[in-house]
Amino acid sequence: MRNRLIVLSFIICHLSFSPVRAQEWYDLTDVYLRNADFGTGVNYSAEDSVNVKNLVKDIEGWTLDNASAKTNTVGATFQYGTKSMFYDIPIPQAGPNGETGDACLSLCASLKHELTFYQATRLPAGSYMLVTASRNCNPASTRGGSRTGWWVSDKDCQLLQRDSFPVDEWVTDTIRFQLSEMTKGHIQVGFLSAGGRPTASAMLVVDGIRLLRDTPYGEEDEQALLPTVIADPRYVRGATMAFGRIESVQGENVDEVGFCWATHKEPTYDDNHTTTVLKNNGDIYWLKDLEPATLYYMRAYAKTTVGRVAYSESIKFYTIPKGQITYDFRSGGDAATQQRIKTATETALYWWNALTEMKGFHPSVGYEGGVQTADCSYGGWIRVGPNQSYQRCGTIMHEMLHGCGVIPWADTEWSRHNLRESQTSDGYGTGHWLGDRVSAVLDFWDNTTNARLNGDYQHMWPYGINGAHEDNGSDVLYIGCSLVCQALGEDGLQHTNSLFAEPYYAFDQEDDIKYYIKSEDEKYGRKTAFLMPDASGKLTWQTLAAEEAVQNDSTAWYLTFTPNNQYYQLRNAATGQYMTYSGGFKTATHDTPTANDNFHLMKGRVNVGSGSNARRSYWLIHPTTNWTPPCLTAKANGTTGSATFNIANSAKTQRWLILTAEELPLFEQPNAIGSIPADSGQPVPSAVYSLDGLKLNKGKDQLKPGIYIIDGRKTVIK
Repeated sequence: MRNRLIVLSFIICHLSFSPVRAQEWYDLTDVYLRNADFGTGVNYSAEDSVNVKNLVKDIEGWTLDNASAKTNTVGATFQYGTKSMFYDIPIPQAGPNGETGDACLSLCASLKHELTFYQATRLPAGSYMLVTASRNCNPASTRGGSRTGWWVSDKDCQLLQRDSFPVDEWVTDTIRFQLSEMTKGHIQVGFLSAGGRPTASAMLVVDGIRLLRDTPYGEEDEQALLPTVIADPRYVRGATMAFGRIESVQGENVDEVGFCWATHKEPTYDDNHTTTVLKNNGDIYWLKDLEPATLYYMRAYAKTTVGRVAYSESIKFYTIPKGQITYDFRSGGDAATQQRIKTATETALYWWNALTEMKGFHPSVGYEGGVQTADCSYGGWIRVGPNQSYQRCGTIMHEMLHGCGVIPWADTEWSRHNLRESQTSDGYGTGHWLGDRVSAVLDFWDNTTNARLNGDYQHMWPYGINGAHEDNGSDVLYIGCSLVCQALGEDGLQHTNSLFAEPYYAFDQEDDIKYYIKSEDEKYGRKTAFLMPDASGKLTWQTLAAEEAVQNDSTAWYLTFTPNNQYYQLRNAATGQYMTYSGGFKTATHDTPTANDNFHLMKGRVNVGSGSNARRSYWLIHPTTNWTPPCLTAKANGTTGSATFNIANSAKTQRWLILTAEELPLFEQPNAIGSIPADSGQPVPSAVYSLDGLKLNKGKDQLKPGIYIIDGRKTVIK
């Protein structure tokens, strides 16, 4: 930050009080004030020739105080040398130092009214001076008061104490004030009329205002200048777009808010930024032109009038692979009809390819004169009738939803019962959709909480576009429909015959963190055991205490994520072997993971644990080209196996908790020492117990590696 050193003796040659000891002052005008010399966005240039009356203009960087009168006042900026006047009074030809290219602010008012402009700011503790130069251009009066200075409240302000202004004389004034702590207030420039018409009081022009302090720019200034911006932690993303919301922005002189993004963890305004918003129960910020299948970070920003930028916490997200939906167009109808239907189809596919990762979906679209509106079968045979109000993008989107699973006759999850609230008399699923991914999208998009998608056997609300009357042609509607379509697949809707669900970044991992995996089912070791390979590479669950597990890398796993296919890989920390699927689940040695080492992690829909300790578990699924992929399953006697994926909440043996070392105590058997009997009520010295309270007649040197209660304390024997 550049600081201009001001020596007091330079200033006092313009002042009316006696010189004092020279002191160094630092000019912070450019730091805290915008357009302090009134030279930006000048209202009237040197070439203008107008007589301005009864007019208050917008002054760039300054705000009109709400106590200001707008009648019989003139508040505007004029370039020196202009032929313009205010209330028949000429503007000076030059500034206080003879400059002709600069500008000034006019201030005049009537009837004891005031005209004041201000800039809100926060200033750190320190000694300050405001230095300003003004000229009374009215030869008929010197009367009036000043409203120029530092204002916190009407009872806490330091304003220029002047009640008269000499005629046609540039006067430099100084206002001093002291702050003992960081303070929010106004730096203002203003005039108070003495009464009567505007010409009955002084009529001022102000050359500018400077802010000086006895200490240079420092860290406290950085704190004072930066606003506070908090991003909504929720977001949604597609392949080439992402969207965020801002919870709050607090601070002064904020003139721009938005989102910035980059592929590194702390994106800045200079990387990529947007202020483009969609209006839907608040502002949704729209990030465009993203690379598909890419790790990004985004954060909200707030930019002040003097160029300072504050940021929220970063949000990590992956874009999904770009959709690969293609279509056939069948001939039929006249040329205009064909063009409408084709344009509608191409628009629908644009949104879905940008916002879903769907592949293997190839609708065929055509005109059918005997169809009243439009219809579609599973797989995408779309017929559009002669009603022009249905030859639009929203209709094609609605029909494509039928084509990719929102239909009762294809036996997709839409017509089953695990993800539907209830069922019809003919056995079809109906009511609310119970998948969390759709609910998360709706909560973000509509800015709600606890949302659920509703629907009957083949319609859904909202964003189902169930008829021409629901198609308003808006980006909010079309994007919302596309995002819900993707989320339905992430919840488990079978979009095509060759895919049971859409994979996505379900578990937030870091490549270098060790994770520990436990069965969700308490009967298979949720509180006592860990997933680990045996000597032959078979996956087992072995009973260990948390302290013992974190010292045994056989229980630890590294998780990586591949954006191009949205699958995870799991590598054992002790052996370096990848979890793989080849005739069953096991580990195998690879320098780099193979296709057999890819796993689809699908998040469970019920909490494991309660309150702040609640976590979700995951299905570990080997992806296949059908609806019945194999899933890692806990079995009896510490073994695991493969079972056909079961999306029901009751399938606890198929779901696995993935925990950090810090989270392990949340799912550990309570300390058994509390139930150990002893004559004194406490374990006796030299007594050795197992974790389940069994007294062992062994010395420490006879114990196998593990965790024991020795002398009343947990002890690890290596």
